[in-house]
Amino acid sequence: MKILRTQPHPQIFDLSQRFFSHICYHVRMKRLLFSTLIILTFVVACATGTPPTSISEHPLLTLADIDESGLFSANQNGTKVALVNGGLYLLDPKSGDKKRLSSAKPIALAWSPDGRSLAAAFERADYETELLLYSADGTVLNEAVIPVALSQLHWSSRGDLLAVGFVLKVYSFGGNLRQLLYRIDDDTLVETLLTDSTLRPSLAKQIKPLLHSLLPVSFSPQGDELVSLRLYDPPLFSPYFQLLYQNWQVDKPRELHTAPLQPMSFDWDPSGNTVNVLSEDGLQTLDLWLSEGKAVEPLTTEHYRFTNGRLYHGLDLLVDWGEKAQAQILVDGKFLLAVNSSLYLGDGLKSNSAPTYNEAEWNLRRWRYEELVTPTEYQKLLEEVDQ
Repeated sequence: MKILRTQPHPQIFDLSQRFFSHICYHVRMKRLLFSTLIILTFVVACATGTPPTSISEHPLLTLADIDESGLFSANQNGTKVALVNGGLYLLDPKSGDKKRLSSAKPIALAWSPDGRSLAAAFERADYETELLLYSADGTVLNEAVIPVALSQLHWSSRGDLLAVGFVLKVYSFGGNLRQLLYRIDDDTLVETLLTDSTLRPSLAKQIKPLLHSLLPVSFSPQGDELVSLRLYDPPLFSPYFQLLYQNWQVDKPRELHTAPLQPMSFDWDPSGNTVNVLSEDGLQTLDLWLSEGKAVEPLTTEHYRFTNGRLYHGLDLLVDWGEKAQAQILVDGKFLLAVNSSLYLGDGLKSNSAPTYNEAEWNLRRWRYEELVTPTEYQKLLEEVDQ
């Protein structure tokens, strides 16, 4: 019997070959996609899944998700935490319960010394900030609007709610930059002018989008004094900063130090007698109560400070969590850390006590600032008060 071998029709063969190639292409693409997903999953896990470094044998405890800004604030013992995650929330770290307070995102948060009130600042428009005061359970108690772009929100140890901000007005012939402090007392706003600067038009336009980073304000641990920067723009010279120190109850700032136009940050010693200044020149310490012309000295004080994502104890660097990290040290050796869009609770620091209000000490500090007593007399009287 003769076996006949038949050849496939050329069109059928071509279609089969294309179909086979099409199947192979999709198989290769699926394998490539699968491999890519594995790699991306690994990268994301490395970026966000790895817990930050702890400073003790106690691992960091994850509390909640948080916005990339890392904005949060806890009361002194850490039993209530306000945080931002697509809105404002109130967190109970012990139970994990969260309560939404606002769908808007605040730009600053601060708890009162007694932990009964939370102040939240919201940006409403250019040079206008809304302040809401919440109770510890999240009930709105009061609200106020201050006509500035907010620089700092702070509670004094006495219980004063303080807000500092700035207003820049740019004209064709120049600019006017003012910094103001507001003390919010129920429905009353007490205004204090801190600085008033005249700027050339070119400088005013140049620094307008940079003012939040160029005008830091920092309050003393007691909250009765502050340091800030006054911007000078002389016609024939380069603009520069003058570092100012002021007791806000006294309308008389003191000039401490001049510096070029550059970003700076401030950190107070717990005693309230020295201020650490971080700039491009490095870290320096200014003593507030020695001679006006005293040179800047290196930092020597032994206390915790958190700067640019780094936690120090005196001069010793304990850990670097990255520039975007935010931290708050609590009174019992614990601390809160916001990094990589997560909020953590840590432990292992030496316990520190928060500044408490003492009327006699408060008055002594004001008298010292007004030069009614010398620094030596102040120290002697302070020791008598503490006995």
